[in-house]
Order: sequence, then C-alpha cells, then structure tokens
Amino acid sequence: MKKISKNVLLVSSVGLAGSAFAVTNTHPVFAANNASKKTTVANDQAKVKSAQKSVDQTQSKLTQVQNDLNTANKDLAQKETELANAKSTAEAANSKVAAPNKSNDEAQSALKQAQAATDSANSDYQNAVKDSTDKQKDLTDSQNKVTNLEKQLTDGEKNNNDIKQKVTEKNNNISDNQKTLSGLQQEKSESDAKLASAQSDLAEMKQKADSASQALQAAKKDLSSATSTNESLTLPQSYIDYVTGKPTDWDTAKKDLQDVVNNHTYPFTDGDENDTVYNDPAALSESDQKRLDFYVKSLIDSVKSQVGSTSKLTITDGSLEFAKRYTQEYQNSNYVFRKYNAIKSASSIMGLDEYAVTGYDIAANRQVTSRSISIINGYIYNSYEFGTTKMSEIAKAAFDLVTQELANPTDYNNIINNNGYFSVAVTTQDDKFYVCLLTIKPANVPSHFNTNEVVKPSQDELATAVQKSQADSDQANKDIESAQSTFDQAQAQNQKLGQEISDLQKKISDGQSSVASLQKQLTDTAKLQSQIKETKDSLPAKQAALQAANEKVQTTQSKLNDCKTALAAAQKEAANTQSNLDKVKADASSAQQKLQTAQKAYDEAKKKQEKMTASVASLTKKLAYEKKQLAHAKAVLALAQSKKATTKKKSTKKSTKKATTKKTTKKATKKKVAKKVKKAKKVVVASSKFTSLKGSKKAFVGKWKKAKSVSGYQVRYSTASSMKKAKTKSTKATKLKVSGLKSKKKYYVQLRSYRKLSGKTYYSAWTKAKTVKNR
Repeated sequence: MKKISKNVLLVSSVGLAGSAFAVTNTHPVFAANNASKKTTVANDQAKVKSAQKSVDQTQSKLTQVQNDLNTANKDLAQKETELANAKSTAEAANSKVAAPNKSNDEAQSALKQAQAATDSANSDYQNAVKDSTDKQKDLTDSQNKVTNLEKQLTDGEKNNNDIKQKVTEKNNNISDNQKTLSGLQQEKSESDAKLASAQSDLAEMKQKADSASQALQAAKKDLSSATSTNESLTLPQSYIDYVTGKPTDWDTAKKDLQDVVNNHTYPFTDGDENDTVYNDPAALSESDQKRLDFYVKSLIDSVKSQVGSTSKLTITDGSLEFAKRYTQEYQNSNYVFRKYNAIKSASSIMGLDEYAVTGYDIAANRQVTSRSISIINGYIYNSYEFGTTKMSEIAKAAFDLVTQELANPTDYNNIINNNGYFSVAVTTQDDKFYVCLLTIKPANVPSHFNTNEVVKPSQDELATAVQKSQADSDQANKDIESAQSTFDQAQAQNQKLGQEISDLQKKISDGQSSVASLQKQLTDTAKLQSQIKETKDSLPAKQAALQAANEKVQTTQSKLNDCKTALAAAQKEAANTQSNLDKVKADASSAQQKLQTAQKAYDEAKKKQEKMTASVASLTKKLAYEKKQLAHAKAVLALAQSKKATTKKKSTKKSTKKATTKKTTKKATKKKVAKKVKKAKKVVVASSKFTSLKGSKKAFVGKWKKAKSVSGYQVRYSTASSMKKAKTKSTKATKLKVSGLKSKKKYYVQLRSYRKLSGKTYYSAWTKAKTVKNR
C-alpha cells in the first residue's frame, strides 16, 4: 500500500469470496491501479506485526505522559495555593501603608506651612533691616548735603563778584567796537554803490567791444567775399549753344558741363579764416546767410550773362524773411514731406500763395559721431550725435544745387528765364543737411511783403566799413581798459572795508560769547539757599522714619525666632512619620516580591501542565490512528488468506472446469473491487492561509504558507464582500502580486489550493475573505 500525504483514497464495505471486513473512512487503501497486483500472506503478516508494534509503543508513551500529567496537576494545585497565600499577605501589607502614609502627608503639610511662615517672617525681617539701613543712609546723605550746599553758597558768592567785574569790562569793549563797526558799515555801503557802478560800466564797455569785434569780423568777411574770384561759373560753349537753341548734342553739352563742375574752385575753402564752423548748419549767422545768398545769386547771374538771359532773380528783405520762416517750420515739422509742409506753413504765415513758391533742394551728409536705435510703440527711432559743419561744406552743397538744376532743362528754364524773388535756406533732418533754393513769383504778392532789394555792397564801401569797424573796436578796447582800472580800484577798497568789518564783527561776537560764558558761570545763590532750607526742613521727618524702622526690625526679629522654633518641631515630627512610613512600605515591598515569585512559579507549573495535556491529546490521537492502521492491516491479511483457500479448494476439479471457474471468480472479484473502490474514491486537498496581505499603488501582494502535496494555488478578489464578479488568478508560487486595480479601493481576497490526479483537478475550500486597501 502507498501512503499519499493527507490526500487519501477511502474505501468502504469491500467483500471478497463471501468474507467481509470494514475499513474506516480515515484509512488509506490500495489505489485502483494496484488492485490487480499479487500480495503474499507473509508480507501482510509482517505489516500487521509492524502496526501492532507501533500501537504498543504509542500506548506505552501515552501511559507515561498521563502519569506526568497527574504529577503536573498536583504541582499546579500546590502552586495555586501558595499564590493565594502570597496575595493575601501582600494585600494585608498594603493595607497597613495607608495610615502611616496619611500621617506622613499631614506632617509634611505642617512642615511646609511652618517653612512658609518662617520664610515670610524672614522676608519681613530682611525688608525691615533694609528699610532701616536705607533710612539711616537717607538721613546721613541729607545732613551731608546741607554741609556741602552751605560751602557752595559761600564759594559762589565770592566767585560771582569776580565774574560780574569781568562782564562789565567786556561789555564796555563790545560797545566801543559796535560804534566803530557802524562807521565802517556806512563806508562799505558807499563803496558797494561805487563798485556796482564801476562793474556796470565795465560790462557795458565789454558788450560794446564784443559788438564792435563782431561787426569788424562781419565786415572783413564781406570784404573777403567781395574780392573772391570764384563766385562765378564759366559754362562750356557746347552747353551755351544748346540752351540758346543752336544745334548741339545734349549729352555732349551735359558731359562738358560736368567737366567744368569737377574743375571748379569753391569759395570759403577749408582752412580759410572766414570758413565758419557750425554745430547746427540750420543756425547760420545773419552775415553768413547773406553771404550764401549773394554767392548763389552770383552763380546764377554769371550763367544768365553767358546765355544772354535778361530775366532777374532778386534778393529782397521779404524773400530773406521767407527763408527764415521756412527754416523754422521745417525744423519744427514731423511730417514725412517736410519741404512741402514747410513751404505751405511759411506761405500761410506771410500771406503768400503757396503755389507761387517753388523749392529746389539738395542733401549733403553731416558728420555723425554716434548713433542709437530705439523702438517705441512699434516705431523705429534713430538718435544721432553730430560733429561740426563748415561754411565751405554748405557753399559746396549750394554750388552742387545750382549745377544740379542746370543739368535739368525744366528746372533751368524756371531759374534762368523767370523773373522773381529768391533766397537760400539751410535745414537738417537725421544725418543730412539740406540747401534749398526758394523762388517766389512776383504776381499776387501781398502789399505787406517787403520787396526792398538787398544789394551786395561794393568793395570800396566794404573797405570803408572795415576801417570804421576797426576804429570802433580799438576805441572800445581802450574804454574797457579805463573801466577795468576804475573797477579794480573800487573792488580793492570794497574788499578792504569788508575785511575790516568782518574782523570787527568777529571781535564783537567773541566778546558776546565770552560774556555769555561768564554769565553761565555765575552761581545761583538763591537756588542754593532754597535747597539748604528745603533739606533742613526734611531732617526731622527722616529722623522719625528711622526710629520707626528700627522698632519694626525688633518686632520682625522676634516673630522670626518664634517661626524658627515651630519649624524645628515640624521637621522632627515629619522625620518620625517618614521613618514609620518607610518601614511599612518595606514590608509591603517584601510581600509584593514574594507574590511575584509565587506568580512566576504558578505560571511555570501552568505552562508545564498545559504542555503535558497537549502531549496526552497528541498521543491519544496518534494511538487511535495507529489502531485503525492495525485493523486495516488485519483486513488485508484476511483477504489474502481467503483468496489462497479458495484457489486450493477448486484445484481438485477437472482442469477445464477449474480453469473456467478460476477465471470467472477472478474476473468477478476484480470487477467488484474496482467498482467499490471507484465508488468510494475521494481526494482531500490540503489548504493554506494568508500570512501577509499588503496594498500598494493600484495593486496588492499576498503571501501564504506552503501546503503539502498540492499542484498550485488560486487567489480570487472582488470589491464586494459577496465575491460577486470576482476575478481569479492561479500560481504555483507562495506569493502573488495582483496589479491594474482601481486606486484607493477596498478589496475582499480569498485563497485555495488545488491538486491534479489522473487527469482531474481537485480543490480545497476557499479561505475566509480578508480585506486589503490599495493606494
């Protein structure tokens, strides 16, 4: 027979050849596939003998353990009695602690009260001593203060007499100095008036000299301009022929004109003393503005004379005024088309028809020293820092403007063959400056427009003007020297008086400070006398207070002595009650230790008794099992012996009938046994249980003990306690992680084992559901 762990095959009511025997449901029997094997009687007898031996051994052990259990029960009863006695003794000892403990508490309370009374009395005594000491010191201080104040009064009266004499002397000096100061201040006032007059005269002379110098420079520039030989333009013959109507190729005439322009010499050459430098080209001086106008007029007149034109462009006061207006409006404009808007605005201001004015301009580069770019509201703005621009650069731009217009036949006719007024304006925009030739048609010019022609002075007139300006400048410089001398004398006298006044004022101030300092040193004798009287008046009250404080010291000292006596008695009583309490507590502690020892002995006896009881139960169960095995072995032996007897009896019959009968009997026996075994076959699968069940993020992990003779395990889980819609997972391991769950949910989990036999799967029961909550 083969034993299959806890999963057994159970067979009941098996009968062979008229013999019957019973096997209990808990005994293992032959498996169906072993039914056909032959078993000898000798083997079965050996198994019966072995089973009987096991029963006898277990019975002997059981008898021994039962005897040990009886001994353990007696020992436990004895220990239980000893424990009860120890508890009674401990309770009695504890009950004796209450009375001494109460007496001790009362003694301790009385001690605390006595100590508090002593501390309070001591505090009162110390305060009284301190108060007496303070009042004694206060009285002594007041007496010393009177002595000191009387000495200060005597010294102060003597010191005050000395100080008053010094103050009188210094006040007399201050009075004399103030009289002298008054006279000097009068002289200084007169000197200030003279100095202011001299300074005014000097400033006036300097202004006249500056004006004379400017007039001289302007006259020299005008004379230099009048003597210039390069203010005209000599045209090539091919150009003259073309513009006068003679057959000539325009390209040739234009090329020849460009050659003349390239070889032209300009006035105001670089380095010329008359080559004025400007930070802003739009801010020309009046003199240079006229020079520029006359230069352009000279260029245009020279062209007209060569081509035989009789028309005339005239510079007038009105046209010069229009150029100023145009420049102002241009510089103040933010429009894109500045030139046209400036012409329109200037025409409106002067009452001109804007269509009567024509502007021809040309751009030239300014000297840029730095540039920055900024973006405001989506617009790009350029900012520049500029260098200087020379008058020679402006004159060159004006020359280029005239030659530019000559190269344009339409502009040529508008300038050369028309009568009218004109002027030249200079403006700036970004990194450029512009020279603009402005022509005004004379028709419909308003009456208030000044048509007075501005004529360039002759060379003789300019030379005379230079001489006169030179003489005026020389005289102005002489006048400056005289005015400067007068101013220097007045200033020196004024500074001298100022210094004398300052010195005298300092003497007066020092004297007044000295008087103030001396007066601060005066002793306040009245105050000292008042303090002496006040302090002497307070002495009787302080003496009375000192006497009362000394009496209080004696009273508090007596009270303190009484409290110390009561405290000593309370301390003695507290020591006695504490000693008595310590003794009864020691007795209670000893009883408690004995109780703990008895409890420990009882617990050990109890543990031993429980162990013996468990051993008896275990051996009783084992004996019952082995007796069942013995009965089974005897049944198997009886079956084998019955088969042998049947075979021997039938062997005496005829061979054919014997063989047939034997075959029939064997076959019937096999079928009956197989049928009974199959009917009674049942497989019990060992179960297990969870040892750990922990939740994690959207998952849980289960662990369990390994069961014997199983093929694997199944875990099922559900969010319902009824396990409705539960899901099941299988594994052969003793650990399983279930993931893919809903977060923060509570799950009910069960476990069962399974075993596979002869192509079939058998299961244990599901364990009781356990809960787990994941994250």
